[in-house]
Order: sequence, then structure tokens, then C-alpha cells
Amino acid sequence: MLFNDIKYACRSLAKRPLFTLSVVGILALGIAGTITVFSLFNELFLRPFPVPHQERLVDLSTMAPRWNWWYSGLAYDDFETLRERNETFECMAAWTVQGGNLVLGDRTERVETLMATHDYLDVLRLRPILGRCFTAEEDRPGGARVVLLSFGLWRRVFGQDQTVLGRTLRLDNEPFTIIGVLPPAADFPTPVDLWRSLAADPPWDSGWYLMGTGRLKEGVTVQQARADLMRIHKSLVAERPANKETSPTVTPLRERYVGEYREGTSILLGAVGFVLLIACCNVASIMLAQGSYRSKEMAIRAALGAGRGRIAQQVLSESLVLSVIGGMVGVWLGHYALQGLLALLADEIPGWMTFAPDIRWVLFCLCLVGGTTLLAGLMPAVQAGYTKALHSVLQASATRTTASRARRRTLNAIVAGQIALALTLLVGAGLLMRSFVKIRDVDPGFRTADILTYQISLPKTQYKGSQRQAFFEEHLERVRALPGVVGAGLIRYAPFAGYKTMGVDIEGAPQKSPDEQDISPLSLGVMPGYFEAMGIRLLAGRVFTEQDNQRAGERTVVVSETFAAQSWPDDNPIGKRIRFRGSEHWMRVVGVTGDVKHVDLEESVRPGIYIPYAWETSSDMYGIVRTSGHPLDLVAPIRQTVRTMDPDLPIQDIQTMSERMKKSMVLWLTFSWLFGIFGTVAGLMAFGGIYGVVSYSASRQTQEIGIRMALGAQRWDVVLQVMRQGAILIALGLVIGLVGAFALSRMLTAYLFGVGPTDVLTFVGVCVLVVVAATLACFLPARRAAKIDPMEALRYE
Repeated sequence: MLFNDIKYACRSLAKRPLFTLSVVGILALGIAGTITVFSLFNELFLRPFPVPHQERLVDLSTMAPRWNWWYSGLAYDDFETLRERNETFECMAAWTVQGGNLVLGDRTERVETLMATHDYLDVLRLRPILGRCFTAEEDRPGGARVVLLSFGLWRRVFGQDQTVLGRTLRLDNEPFTIIGVLPPAADFPTPVDLWRSLAADPPWDSGWYLMGTGRLKEGVTVQQARADLMRIHKSLVAERPANKETSPTVTPLRERYVGEYREGTSILLGAVGFVLLIACCNVASIMLAQGSYRSKEMAIRAALGAGRGRIAQQVLSESLVLSVIGGMVGVWLGHYALQGLLALLADEIPGWMTFAPDIRWVLFCLCLVGGTTLLAGLMPAVQAGYTKALHSVLQASATRTTASRARRRTLNAIVAGQIALALTLLVGAGLLMRSFVKIRDVDPGFRTADILTYQISLPKTQYKGSQRQAFFEEHLERVRALPGVVGAGLIRYAPFAGYKTMGVDIEGAPQKSPDEQDISPLSLGVMPGYFEAMGIRLLAGRVFTEQDNQRAGERTVVVSETFAAQSWPDDNPIGKRIRFRGSEHWMRVVGVTGDVKHVDLEESVRPGIYIPYAWETSSDMYGIVRTSGHPLDLVAPIRQTVRTMDPDLPIQDIQTMSERMKKSMVLWLTFSWLFGIFGTVAGLMAFGGIYGVVSYSASRQTQEIGIRMALGAQRWDVVLQVMRQGAILIALGLVIGLVGAFALSRMLTAYLFGVGPTDVLTFVGVCVLVVVAATLACFLPARRAAKIDPMEALRYE
């Protein structure tokens, strides 16, 4: 019987192509958006990580609330003690990632290298597909120089050569022997190209520079593990006084890496669910209207013996066919929408995330089709089962048949609900779009136009402290001599490309209370010329000169406006002294610059200090070049300049400053635009719904309107009569929608910038937009109804 109902539904829908295409299109849009967002949610929070027993993996780090540190990494000495004395972990490993220059013949490539303890792969429960892992002996200072290749590097550079084991490659001009190739799953949690033992370079004496990953013992909870490590940590306070301010953290790996996206993705999933609900309401209202025209057909079926359940099954069969077709089209559209979204977020998504369909995705799609079938077809099916008395229905002509009062109430409720949902989403979209505009208009504190940025990483074993400084000074001289260069400088971390914070002591500052947060400013090593090239404002004193960049005389420092205000609120900062916590060397303040948005545009300004490169000789520096033409035109000359100085040295991370700033906003942009798209689609569907219902209602009152006009009613009387029904629906939808909008705005508070959750301009603007659009949707069918010819309307009386 069901098969016959489906065949009949297909034939019936084929005879009504406009109705069929409209319903399929509406459902396809709703399903496509829902599938796209669910694919993101599924990959981030439901799909298991590509390693065994991932639920027992945790991230190990250190936090120090007083220093504003939350995930600052691990100190090597602390890690060794925690690994030896803990009672809750099967194993734990420490690792860090750094760049390196891989030389193969005449080819130089910049690669990411993971330096890890020998038990790193044991924690992840992974084994090489070729060769072996590191040994404990290789994880000691002076151990053999060996590396493991990632699957991607093995395929890209070595063509998946099975004889690659035992070959030698040069990394930062040092020879390393290849001992294995790792599987693709080893890209979790951080995609890199090479693995080498941490002891290949001796551990730093101090600093929280290591990442930690641990595997809990069977049955051990995160809380138990945290208490265990805290017990050990407290015992180390005497050996390491800094541990008085710090404490270890244990965080489930999923929460550590993707937890910050859970709320935003959940909100998006709820928003697109609203869109799908509006789509189903639209389809239900269309089918209800169609049911009025088919009431005689249903009455004949009932007269021939069909019960209410049988008639309802026929209507649901039709809804099922429409949902299946709409679902297939929606899956197809959702696939391309997801690909476009992933392309936009390419720099934010780890390589081990595949976003491929799985059993959860398939079940979700099936539930989606089933849900839309019920949501779109249940009310029309119930209404179809309650036919009028056979005698009255079969006697009525098509032009005189009117919708029942119950059907009209149902249609009105659906439309009011659509307006409410659309208003809710549009308010949320308006708040987010206003936030994005305010972020985009934020003054970062530096020039963004005509600035080229790139990174140079010197091999640490080849270039020591003085050699690094000599290289970078010569490099700056050569770059400044290039045609089209207006100014050039170097900085350890370019804006939006990373940062480092350091605790500081301020000479003469009063002692802070235990619960008062210390100043932990950004520490930025620069070379002379950086401030001028970036256009950073000088507020007091001076910037660095070449004399400041020599390791002679007094150490100097330039501080930001916020740092100066927090450190010396009622005094002139010029001439004051500061030092890094734990250091014996004081640095004198010689200048104060304007604040810079170095980390993110949406974050509050962080205090910062600038240090001459000579006192912090890093091997990795970012070039900042201000140009008189297009910045990218200088890439080739700068690359040639570097090759002239060192043929094996590449430059990487080449971007204009404008591109860096845009990429720093990509998550905000994506979230805002997705919400905006969902709100717009919901609004169009809601307005289409009210237009359709008012048009349908007016068409069912053709004879009544004709009689009123024949008795002397004016056209505006007819227009007002028709629009009165729409006005009631609009008012009801606005009241319900405002309640929903206030609730949604509270959920979006964390994603708003410069806009309050009850922003009056947004709420009023959206309400006006909804009222104007909905009024227009009512006016068009009302005007058409007012043009009815009374004689034509009464012809069949």
C-alpha cells in the first residue's frame, strides 16, 4: 500500500511542477545549511580522534592566573619530575614544534619539526609504517641524530620510496639519518613534517616552552590526575620558587584543541535548525493551502471508504517524496557549501580533520529527511483526515469552496511562528554583523597598507648570537637599498603571527597583594627601523638607534602606552627601570609608543615592551618592509637578497600586513556571515510564507469581495480588510520573536564586540525591516484582490 501511495504521489507531483519545484527548493536550502553545519560539528566534537583510546588522552600544561598565563606549557625539569613520580598516567611525553630548513640536493624547503621525548608515539599508540621509533638512548644529550618522516613529506619529497630508511638528509645544515616513516594519523594533534628526539638539542635551562600529552591509566579521571600532579608540583616549590605561582593543568585533548569552538558551532547548528524549521513551516502552509483545493478529492476518497488514517497516509507519502528529493538536492548543495567553507577556513583547520561522511553523518541525513517529512506533512495530513461533511463538500463548486476555520487557524499559527523565528535570527545576525564592522574598523595602532612581511629562520648551529645579529643587520641594509623600499625593520613576532609574554619587575613599584594580577607584557625583540616602517606612534622619548642595538652600555627598552599607564600611572615613565622576572639586568625606558593590537583585533590592548635585538638574539625574525608600490612585487628581490647571503636559506610566511589582519578576523567573518545568511534566508522564507497565506486567503474570499464591491465597497476598503489579517500575524510574530531575540542575544554575548546584547539600534532596525517587508508581503495580494471585477467574481453565483 505504501509503495502504491508513493507511486501516486510521484504522478500527482509531476502534474504540479511549480508546486513541486517550490517545495523541493525550500527544503533543499534548509537541509543544505543544516548538513553543512552538522558536518563541522560532527568532525569537531563527535568523530573520534585518529588515535586509539582517545578518551584517555589529556593535554598537560601550566597556568599562572596571577601572571595571566592559562596554557603556558611545561618546564623541562618539572615534566621529568611529573613523569617519574605520578601515579595516574600510563605514560606522558613532552614536545615542542620549531621550524627548520630542509636541504635536499639543490632544493631548500622550510619544514616544521616536532621535537619530542622518546615515548611520544607510545602515548598516541602509533607505530611507524616503515622503520622504528626513537630509543631512550637517542633521547639523551649527545644522542644519535635521527629523524622520522611524516607520511606527507615521504610522499611529497621522496615519492613514497620504500628504500628511504638509512638515508641522510640535512636539517639546518646538520646531517640526520632517516629511521622511519609515520602513518597519516601521526599528524594529530599538530601536523608537522619531521620528528626528532627532544634531546637532539639540549633542553633549555628554564622556561615553560614544552607541550605535554599524557595517557591516563584505565579508570582514572581527569580530576584524579590533576590532583596527582598538583601533589607533586607542591613538593617542588622549594627547588623551583616560581612553582609557588604556577600549577599544572590536565585537560581532555578534545576540549584543549577544539573546546573553544563548541559554543559557537552549537549556536550555528541551532540557527540553521531554525532555518530548516521555517522551511518545513513554509512547506506545511503550502500543502495546507493545496489541501483546500483538494478537499473535494479527499471527500470522494472518504465516500469510497477511505478512513482518516488512510487519507493522512497518502498526504504523508507525498511529503516523504518531496523530503527525499529535497534531501538529495540538499546533500548535493551542502557538499559544495562545506567545501567552500573549508577553503575559507583552510588556515584554521588541522590536516587530520577530514570532514568525510561517516555513519553519524548518514544517520543524521536519514533523520533529517524523516523529520522534514513529519514537520512538513503532519499538519496537512491531519487536516486532510478531517474532511467536511460529504454532502456539503461534494455539492460545493471549486470557486465557492473555502478553507475551514481550523485550517485558517493552523495557517495563521505557522506564519506567526515563521515571523518570530526570522526576527530572532535577524537580530542575532544584525548584532554579529555590527560587531564585525566594529572589529574591522579598529585601529590596530600601526600601518597596514603597503607593508610586506616575511620570516627568516637561521640554523641555530650555523649562526650563533653575534653571527645572527650580523646577518640580520646586513640583510636590513640590502633590503633598504632595494628600489621601492620606503622603510624596513625586523621583529621577533610580526603582528598576528605569534607573541611571547614575560613577567617583569618594576623598580620602585609597591608590592602587589597575593590576589592582585601582575603585569605580564608582550616581549617583542626588534631592530632599529621597525617603528618607522610600521608607522607606530611615538608618544614620548625616542625609539631605538643603532647604538641601542650594540651589546655595550646600558640596556634600553621602549614600552607601550598601556604598560606605562599601568606601571607608572602618575609619573613620567622615561628614565624608569624594569627587568624580566628572575633576571639581574635592569633596562631603562627611553620611549613610549602608542598601543598596538598585536594578538587579535577583538582583544583588549595588551601591554607591551620592545627590546633591542642585541639583548635577545633570536634565530627567527620577521621582516617588515614598507613599500612605495605593491608589496608583493618585492618578494623576488628580497628572496634573491637572502640567497646571495646564504644559498640554503629560504624565506617563508610571506604575506602583506593587510592579509594578516584579514586572516586574523576569518573566524569572526565566517561566524558572522553564516549567521547573516541563515537570518536572510529565514527572513525571505517567512515573508514568502505570509505572502502565500494572505494570497491564499484572499483567493478564497473572491466571491465575498465581489459582493462587497458590488454593494459599494471601495478598493481601499478591500485592501484594508485583507491587510488586517496580515497585521495581526505580524504583531503576534513580533512579540514572540522579540522574546526569542533577547534570549539569543544573551547567548551571543561572548561573540559581540563594541555592541551590547540589547543594542537598541539593532533591535529597532530589524523590527522596522520585518514590519516593512511583512507589510509589503500583505499589501501585494491585497492590492491584487482589490482589482477583482465584481461581475467576474459573481459569475458563478
